[in-house]
Amino acid sequence: MSASTVLILFLVAMVLSIYFGNQFDAIGLISMSFAYLIGVFGLGLKTSVVVGMFPAKILFTIIGICWLFGYANENGTLRQITLILVYRFRRFPSILPWVFFLIAGVICMTGASPYAPNAVLMPIIISICLATNMNPLFGSLMVNIGSYIGAQVPWGQGANIQRGVLEAGIHAGEVDSILWNGFFTCALFALVSGILTFLLFRGWKARVTDTNFITRPEPMTPVQKKTFALILVLVVLMVVPSLLGNLGLSALAALSRKLDISLVCIVLATVAALLKLADAKTVVTRHIPWNTLMMLAGVSMLVGVASEGGAVDLIGSWIGGNVPTAIIVPMFVLLSGFMSVFSAGSSVVVPTLFVLVPSVLTTAVGVNYHALYAGIAIGANASAVSPFSGGGSLTLANIKQDDIREKMFLPLILSAAALVLVAAVLGAVGLYGLV
Repeated sequence: MSASTVLILFLVAMVLSIYFGNQFDAIGLISMSFAYLIGVFGLGLKTSVVVGMFPAKILFTIIGICWLFGYANENGTLRQITLILVYRFRRFPSILPWVFFLIAGVICMTGASPYAPNAVLMPIIISICLATNMNPLFGSLMVNIGSYIGAQVPWGQGANIQRGVLEAGIHAGEVDSILWNGFFTCALFALVSGILTFLLFRGWKARVTDTNFITRPEPMTPVQKKTFALILVLVVLMVVPSLLGNLGLSALAALSRKLDISLVCIVLATVAALLKLADAKTVVTRHIPWNTLMMLAGVSMLVGVASEGGAVDLIGSWIGGNVPTAIIVPMFVLLSGFMSVFSAGSSVVVPTLFVLVPSVLTTAVGVNYHALYAGIAIGANASAVSPFSGGGSLTLANIKQDDIREKMFLPLILSAAALVLVAAVLGAVGLYGLV
């Protein structure tokens, strides 16, 4: 089967999966079915290869995070944290999104996992939005966009993956300059996007509408204090070893590499279960978003099959050979953003597209490859708010009200598209090659 046929089948499969999936609440199952049919019967792949495309890592991460914070939700700890924060900022609630924006950026700048800000901040910011008459989409976007500030730090997890790809290519001697350019331009993109998001959602109009948040909150119960202590342990384990390890403490750097956020959350959730901080069965059934997880798994498998069939290489080579040099960077931003809507950006999309850059440069003379590498990375980060990707999935997972969660699905897709478009515009005006 030709790559062009695979691309057409992928697009048709995606449209059908989303359309019928919304009708029957089965996007994940339908996407998995298409991945199997196209991969095994169309491309002749082994069934083990298709099954191997199941995104176990990201699903396990979301399960671990939701499991731990499920206890915090169930016993009222998150609501209590929200009460305290909103009470402290009751006169200026519009500042809270920017506080979380900056905290997310700082957490990522330590080199922590890109899921760390979402894990720690998303449950709280969603609760705050519901208490201050702000759109939950606004709060989730500010956390996700804030994390872009540190998403491309040269010592971060995503940059280390990029370093491995770059050192094996034609730009091995310029790895550091490429990565630093990616960091500064991604931070610039985050600042521009944060301001636009704040203006679009009229963040300055936030008001505390729930009277429970105007009076001084009651002290935490013993159960809530224990749960809050577990959350603080998570923050310390995710941030401190990574930060100090990057400052030259090799022992802590080695420890940081062993502190996987999903496994740490599982251990802390186990402690919560042993301490009986909430009913364990209720936490599993009510606070782990199984439908969202299956949707993410199915779409990721379908994208993996399309990539295996050469659809991505086909698009990349077509852009390099047919698109004017002046718009190659924004085109790759759009391609990276589109792919990351349905797949893991830092571990799958960015390495895949980085490999295509040398072949693009042979046909597209005069392209600023620093800007091209940066654009690919920024595009992948920009669409992380998609419900099919990590950031958007965690947003949906932390909204417990079914009616609100259902209404967030399409806006998250549109937000991802809008952020990718902003990233492409910034690339078109040449901002990614200035550093």
